[in-house]
Amino acid sequence: MISSDTRDGTNGTAERRLRLRTRFWEYRTAIVIAFVVVLAAGAWVSYGAYADPGEETDRQLEHRWTATGSLEHEATVTEPTTVYPEGTVLEEEPLYYTAITPTVDGAFTGGYEAERGENVTIALTVDLRYRAVDSDDGTVYWYETERLANVTEHDVAPGDPVTAAFDLNVSAVGTRIDEIERDLDASPGETEIRLELDREITGTIDGEQRRATDGFTVTVEYDGATYRIDDENDYDVPNDSYRTETVAASPGPTRTVGGPLLVAVGGGGLVGVILATVRFDRPTAAEREWLAYRADRSQFEEVIVRADLPRTALEGQRVEMASLSSLVRFGIDVGTAVVHDRRTGRYVVTHDDLRYVYQPPPLERTNEGEVTGGTFETEYAGSTDGPEPTMIGEAGTESDQPPITIEHGDEGGRTTGFDARQARTAPAETDSGTAVTDRSVGNSSDGN
Repeated sequence: MISSDTRDGTNGTAERRLRLRTRFWEYRTAIVIAFVVVLAAGAWVSYGAYADPGEETDRQLEHRWTATGSLEHEATVTEPTTVYPEGTVLEEEPLYYTAITPTVDGAFTGGYEAERGENVTIALTVDLRYRAVDSDDGTVYWYETERLANVTEHDVAPGDPVTAAFDLNVSAVGTRIDEIERDLDASPGETEIRLELDREITGTIDGEQRRATDGFTVTVEYDGATYRIDDENDYDVPNDSYRTETVAASPGPTRTVGGPLLVAVGGGGLVGVILATVRFDRPTAAEREWLAYRADRSQFEEVIVRADLPRTALEGQRVEMASLSSLVRFGIDVGTAVVHDRRTGRYVVTHDDLRYVYQPPPLERTNEGEVTGGTFETEYAGSTDGPEPTMIGEAGTESDQPPITIEHGDEGGRTTGFDARQARTAPAETDSGTAVTDRSVGNSSDGN
């Protein structure tokens, strides 16, 4: 006798193997295409990384020299106060007072840093510009410009400073702005006071003729009583010259490692598909039918009654059902139990003196246990002669219980032997009856 656990384990393993084999053959073409795409992508990436990495343009710094500069400012106290004595020089102050320091003195310095210089000329200019401007769109309504300093020096050596000194009477600028607005009889926009600094360096620097022109703007914030020099400029400006080189591109690890990895995955996958194709046969029609039956059995497990039916329960007129699902639905529709006969492996529904029977498709097992056929319902499926069979698979264990008899009522042909709410599916078999197939009904073959 084979235990239930052993049978269930054998059935489950065999079914899983068959389903995997079926799934493999169903999707084999798609799997092959996927691995071919992966292999091709890996080959393309690997070719680009190793055989033809391509070229890229690289800029190499060839030379650098720096134009230098600075802005310094100070104011001398012209009126004595309790804080500052007359003549006190205030240097780099964040705020100057118009009443005691109306004029600010400034120095704009320019130069350059390089290894050597020849015939180098440095020109510095300082211009004062005050204007009325729209703060929203930048429209300039009026402006005036005044040059405060203009210095040019020749044969300047690297590191030698050139200075343009200037002085700015902020109080006088404020008075001039008031005059302009009185003349215009209007004060459009906002007034600005700015210092515009320009530096030009030309000559032979480090053996090459070079020219650099830079402009800077310094805002003078004036409110009538105080002013400040708002200078946030960086006057040191590097001047670089580059040479362009074309070099072989350097592929990153994504290409150098990813390409061969894709080739390995794609090639290995194709080899695996070939081996699986040789190793596992395409599922036969019988095996596919058996899998469909097993799916139905799993779906309707809760509505199938297992029993050992006597042979006489399958005698009489019989209708062969095409599938287990159709038999179960029929049994549910007519309110009759679906019985799985563990002796024969068949599923039976009895209704109106007819036996509706579904016979699971036959499958066999090889000596090694691989599934090539066999219902796993009974080792003697379909046989009613000879000794009682030994049940394997879903057929259950050998039973010493008396067989269950299905009785029929006299009125309406309703089944009285089973609870219809426990409807489960089962095939039926007869020893002497003739099966009725595809809804046709046959009579028991008793010689008539």
